[in-house]
Amino acid sequence: MKTIQVIALLLVFHLGIAQEVPIPTNIQQAYKNQTRSKDGIPGPNYWQNQSNYKINATVDTDTESISGNEVITYFNNSPDTLKNIVIRVYQDFFRKGNARQWPANEGDLTEGVQITKLIIDGKVYDTGKDFPWWWITNLNIRLKDKILPHSKTEIEIDWEVKIPTQRGLRMRKYADGHYFIAYWYPQIAVYDDVDGWDQVEYTGLVEFYNDINNFEVNLTVPANYLLRSTGDPENLDEILQKDIVHRYKEALKSDEVINIITQKDYNKNDVFKTGETHTWKIKAENVPDFSFAMSTQSNWDGSSLVVDSSTMRRVLADVLYPDGTKHWDQAASISRKSIKYMSFQLPGFAFPYPHMTSFCAGSSGGGMETPMMANDGAPKDFESFAELLFHEISHSYFPFFMGTNERKYAWMDEGWAAFLPGGFAKTLDPESNYMEKEIKGFINFAGSESALPLMSLSYQHNDFSSARIASYNQPATAYHVLKLILGDELFKKALLEYMNRWNGKHPLPYDFFNTFNEVSGQDLSWFWQPWFYQSGYPDLGIKAVNGNKVTIAKYGNYPVPIELHYKTADGETAVESHPANIWKAGKTEFEITLPKDTVIELLELGNPEIPDKDLSNNYWRN
Repeated sequence: MKTIQVIALLLVFHLGIAQEVPIPTNIQQAYKNQTRSKDGIPGPNYWQNQSNYKINATVDTDTESISGNEVITYFNNSPDTLKNIVIRVYQDFFRKGNARQWPANEGDLTEGVQITKLIIDGKVYDTGKDFPWWWITNLNIRLKDKILPHSKTEIEIDWEVKIPTQRGLRMRKYADGHYFIAYWYPQIAVYDDVDGWDQVEYTGLVEFYNDINNFEVNLTVPANYLLRSTGDPENLDEILQKDIVHRYKEALKSDEVINIITQKDYNKNDVFKTGETHTWKIKAENVPDFSFAMSTQSNWDGSSLVVDSSTMRRVLADVLYPDGTKHWDQAASISRKSIKYMSFQLPGFAFPYPHMTSFCAGSSGGGMETPMMANDGAPKDFESFAELLFHEISHSYFPFFMGTNERKYAWMDEGWAAFLPGGFAKTLDPESNYMEKEIKGFINFAGSESALPLMSLSYQHNDFSSARIASYNQPATAYHVLKLILGDELFKKALLEYMNRWNGKHPLPYDFFNTFNEVSGQDLSWFWQPWFYQSGYPDLGIKAVNGNKVTIAKYGNYPVPIELHYKTADGETAVESHPANIWKAGKTEFEITLPKDTVIELLELGNPEIPDKDLSNNYWRN
């Protein structure tokens, strides 16, 4: 009897019969605490902490440094008494002797973030004695006064940080008078209902996980710098000349691209009001982070659009770029089209922020997202350029609007940002092969020793290729296959429901899985299990042809649709298609019966948008 049971278990494993996805114990505890629910809806006891930041900072372009004072009001909305608090000091990435997963130039290395004052709840902390656990970029402070449940505390910090000037990481000086600044201020880490304090270190590969906060920021910079940031400026009239302010206000309501600042304006000295420095006063509400760009040389273009037909709310799509940078004179138009596509097509959710600024770093390619700001390169190919702008703008939804934990589950944001440009690219060029390229990147890596399951925590990746494929190509391919399974309408409906339920919160993969299960009315475990929990690859092949019967074998463990193209002896061509759910019962073979008396001359399985590891078994000729 025991032998029979073992054989049965082995068969289940071998055949890939759908099982319920495994739930880790910390997630099970969240269900017990009713902060989460198994139907994908936030539980009745869901809570989330939050901070209000008041920051006064000065950028010194002579010493390439930022000094600041911040007062943080931290709201502990949890049922827990907090005995410690974790403060992130991201730029300790460049502290000499620190561990890193990303290269750093010698000239960017420093003594780290210099904290010269720390006061918590009125108690002064000695930076030399009271910081017992200062690891790489997390400062874990044992509190003198505990923070009680459903209470708030005030934290004041004075600090100074150097600006990287050679290679940097997500912030740096790119050229004289040309900066993008992110990850720059001491920040309260997330304390959530699943893990407590997020203590994942910032060593290069991991990116965002933030609460949804409010910011009041005063940034003092030399008077000849244009500044764009997260949030809205409140005192442009004090800084910019009247004509520039007028053009900016025109862009806020114009469907056409307005050249807000041009090189002619700089040459005529018609941009800034006089003074040695200017203090930009900015407010940003309900955003996870704050960044800014500053430049003495950038053109500034902008256009706006209605993103919500019911409220007629408009969003500004604006860009900053060095004059003459290839394609960037079209960037405002592409940004506007991107936001329109996202708001009305896919995901079909009105763009959540009042503006989206894309800043051209001047490098050849690559980009980095922050709330309402993106730092982009300048690809030579126009399609790559447009896809890059779209990709970084789409991060406004994932992770920022949705509050996802990119440190643990990068596929929950980078995967969407890699998937969503596919439809947009076809609006620019119907012949675009964007999705084919994403799938090819995944297929080339799939099945290798370094390929880890998507549910492996992102911060556990120490190999760049593994992390890259698991964050971008594989989840983009998985979302693509899921869309083929559900169909466009149901896929979009489930995605919108997930966004409606979880925006502004901290959804987990299980909240995503469960929402799609509930909205689709299907248990999709047969899909989630292999694509997200298993190493492997998709591979279909033509196993046998017997008259008009064709046997398709599922050699890989990832389910994908069947698309069989055939040509008959009399020259006719046709296609037989079957959705991926034909594999959900654990079958490894599927028989297709072609029309009676069909004499097959040629069979071809699949297409470039159906992932398949081994194409050598996809062809048959009589």
